[in-house]
Order: sequence, then C-alpha cells, then structure tokens
Amino acid sequence: MAISTAPRVAPRRAARPVARTSARPRLAVVAAPSTRRSPLPFAILCTLIAVVTLSSVLFLNIQMSDTSYEITRLQSTSQKLTEQSQGLQEQEDELSTPQELGKRAKDLGMVQAGDPGYIDLGNGKVVGEAQTVQGASGAESSSIPAASIYEDVETYHGMGNEGD
Repeated sequence: MAISTAPRVAPRRAARPVARTSARPRLAVVAAPSTRRSPLPFAILCTLIAVVTLSSVLFLNIQMSDTSYEITRLQSTSQKLTEQSQGLQEQEDELSTPQELGKRAKDLGMVQAGDPGYIDLGNGKVVGEAQTVQGASGAESSSIPAASIYEDVETYHGMGNEGD
C-alpha cells in the first residue's frame, strides 16, 4: 500500500444557471387578509369584569363589618350576662349562710328543735325524753301544709309512662 500525499479534491457541483427572465416565479402561501374587528366587545368585557370585582369587594367588606358589629354586640351581651350571673351567685352565697337561713326559717314560723329522744336498738329502750316544741306564742307550732299540684289529690296522675 502506498501512501498518497496528494491533496484531496472535493467533487464539483454543477453550477447553477443564472436567473433568466423567463424562469417561473416562486409561489408563496399568503394568509387571507383579516377583517378588522370592533374593540367594543373586548371593552365591554373588561368593564364588566372590573364592575363585578369591585362590587364583590364592596359586598365582602359590608359583610365583614356587619359580622364585626354582631360580634361586638354578642360580646357585650355575654359580658352583661356574666356580670348578672356573678351577682346572682353572690346573692345566693349571702342567702345560704346559716344566719340568714335561720332568720328566714323563723320568719316562716319554724322553731328550733328541742332535745331529741333516741331508741337503743340493742335492747329496744328509749333513751332520753323527746320534747314537744312550743312556738313563740306558747302554742304548738303549726305545720305548713304540703303544696298540692293537682286539685284532686285522690286521683293518681302518674308519670305518664305507666300505660293505660
């Protein structure tokens, strides 16, 4: 094999013929001319979007302020009810002291109990002597009658779940 040091020559292309006036012109695809649309529908759409957005924001702000006023009103009512509850609790505490209960019982005509008598269950004997209590006027204290719910106390009204 022999090594060739000769330069390589690229094959020649055929030369293009020079443009002639009789050559056919090149054809190109051209888009149809667009008809000019009116900008009025787009402007109406943009205006409508802006009006809807602004009215939505206004509506939400009104709702938030109404809710804020309602929360403030409810907090005020809650505070008043808490104060009222505390006042009633203090009044109950004052009225439930032993001194106050004794005073109210005396106003109702109640008297303190005397020395009680006891029964010894082992032998069945009575220990001590029961005393009858005398009222302030010296007569026996009158008992307060039990409250009756129904006019006819002889008829049993039941709880409503006994059936017929």
